[in-house]
Amino acid sequence: MARKEKVPKGFVPILIGQGEERERILVHMEQFKQSYFLELLDLAAQEFGYEQQGILRIPCTTEAFRSVIGAVVRKTKS
Repeated sequence: MARKEKVPKGFVPILIGQGEERERILVHMEQFKQSYFLELLDLAAQEFGYEQQGILRIPCTTEAFRSVIGAVVRKTKS
């Protein structure tokens, strides 16, 4: 799953999904400050360890990830 696309400044590529269902997304660095994202990073550390090579992987479904992101966006707009 090698990509040569340039990542915009301020964004981090992340691989979301489990098994064969995986999707590469770009997450703005500001999201890393949010408590929900810290929990996702902890989940990734439990699953893959702290020494992941290459792209950061988050072991949750893409639907669950988008649901969490959507809830945070709605909350910040309120």
